[in-house]
Amino acid sequence: MKREIAGIIARAQEGKAPTYEEVMELLALDEASPEATAVRGAANDLVRAKTGNAAVLLGQIGVDVYPCEADCQFCSFGKSHTCFTEHVTMPIDEVVKRAKEFTKGGDLYALYLMTMHSFDKQYFLDCVRAVRAAVPASTRLVSNIGDTDREYFEQLKAAGLNAIYHVKRLGEGELTKISPDRREATIRAAHEAGLSIQDCCEPIGAETPNEAIATRLFEIQARGREMGLHDCAGVMKRNSVPGTRYEGLANEITDMRLALIGAIETFVMVDQDDFPWMAVHEPNTVSLMSGANTIWAETGFNPRDTAEDTSAGRGLDVPAVRQMFYQAGFRMLVRGDGSRVDLTPEYMEAKLAE
Repeated sequence: MKREIAGIIARAQEGKAPTYEEVMELLALDEASPEATAVRGAANDLVRAKTGNAAVLLGQIGVDVYPCEADCQFCSFGKSHTCFTEHVTMPIDEVVKRAKEFTKGGDLYALYLMTMHSFDKQYFLDCVRAVRAAVPASTRLVSNIGDTDREYFEQLKAAGLNAIYHVKRLGEGELTKISPDRREATIRAAHEAGLSIQDCCEPIGAETPNEAIATRLFEIQARGREMGLHDCAGVMKRNSVPGTRYEGLANEITDMRLALIGAIETFVMVDQDDFPWMAVHEPNTVSLMSGANTIWAETGFNPRDTAEDTSAGRGLDVPAVRQMFYQAGFRMLVRGDGSRVDLTPEYMEAKLAE
């Protein structure tokens, strides 16, 4: 074990976040090295100690799809390469049906409703209102939508929305046609409207420079200190979506690399007063033993999938996510109202029998 790395780990265990230079040292580690293994193990211990060995189960419904003018080069919806040629919007009664299916077991912490970058604001507002009325009060509602303003976020909050997932992505403005400043303005508008903010380092690909990852991690740290990250922070890999410029496994990072980056993010966030749930996407067991404790089940349209319904493609369902948590050694699930349920063998068997 290199002395410098051991020192960074020891300070994180004492609740002291690493410096930018130290994060760069950690990001340079070989993902299979003893040092990387120690970093992942320490992050795993930290998160489980801070949360009581608890996990958070999230769900997302993609409610519409079209060739998107944001044209993100890593996304299956980008108009220059998408296989989705028509504008399809899920009827609100179908969204409600899927929301009820997601939440019927009571274990979902939060349900996300996702649109394209441009979207029908009245439809989405009606959608939030209908879903809020249909799902348990213990399930938080989160938007994953395009850029908008404070007034609209205030309407969404009044309709029952609790939080937003909105990220200034890696390569924003270069790999996308969206201004980084516009993304930032939307995040601030939501915060001013009284909504909780979620942040993530994404999408991380094989070509992403360590400097960009480190910078983004410290932006997330600063966001947490200023606004609070009441639901989650996280890391997400970029999938090699067919038809995009990044098609092919050589353009993806491995689960081991993703888990290391997630563990480093845990170190960066360790001194937050309001320590967030640590999310990872795509779901993988390595990350769940490296500091991550939050993953998504998905249905509907998905930017990392070319299937019209990702539940038949990449997306996991709620029982699969619950089982993944159990196999990774988590012994509690936390619901959106803060209540907890024990993941005992008896509970797991009862859920499988439903």
